[in-house]
Amino acid sequence: MLLKQTEHEAARWHFHPITNTRAHEEVVEQITFAILSGAYNPGERLPNIEALARGMGVSKPVVGEALKVLAGASVLRALRGVNGGVVVETNEVPERIMAIAGPLRHFELAEIVEARRPIELQIALMAAERATEEDFSAMEECIERLRSHRDGELALRTRFDHQFHYTMGRAARNSALALYQHQILEYLFVRMRAYFSEVEDVELVIALHEDTLAALRTRNVGKITRAIDAHMRPLEEVAFKKSA
Repeated sequence: MLLKQTEHEAARWHFHPITNTRAHEEVVEQITFAILSGAYNPGERLPNIEALARGMGVSKPVVGEALKVLAGASVLRALRGVNGGVVVETNEVPERIMAIAGPLRHFELAEIVEARRPIELQIALMAAERATEEDFSAMEECIERLRSHRDGELALRTRFDHQFHYTMGRAARNSALALYQHQILEYLFVRMRAYFSEVEDVELVIALHEDTLAALRTRNVGKITRAIDAHMRPLEEVAFKKSA
């Protein structure tokens, strides 16, 4: 695998301070999000341990523990020597890693689903204002990847589904909203796995993504609002019925 060297690795992602008593789990969650959102791709190097520790306000041993967990899951790989460092091995993050931090695990399903709608809508509206043609092309590529893997394994389909949302989140240029979006999507995948594997219509998901992208390109608030409403409704109906 080709190791891509970057001059300012640490400047490409904002790692925020951690105060959680199980800090290494949140370090795992933050690094995982950075990978899934596309900030660090396979073959690229993460900031060094010192920079990660400083960015998240934790000790280097805490970061080391988190990196050990991710390396054990083959998400990261440590390289030695002059060109060494911690490199992203894959963006196919195992479900057991996604469930480690569980920052939303104490909330009810209905609460999380309700919170998702305003976050996704605000992200979409901001993305419509701030997205470049390159951002729109990246979203289109996510749709094509989902289409080509529509009959694939659930984890793979879900990854490309989520990547569309993460790409939209990055286009919004708001890291706080993007983080909330990530936490909600991963929480829903863990809590509603049966829905995604047995109920969800992949062809409908592809169509909803296409409609959302088309609405974003118009930069029209009304069209975007209607597209997000249609996008949220199928899962909301199942989740609210499940919570009743």
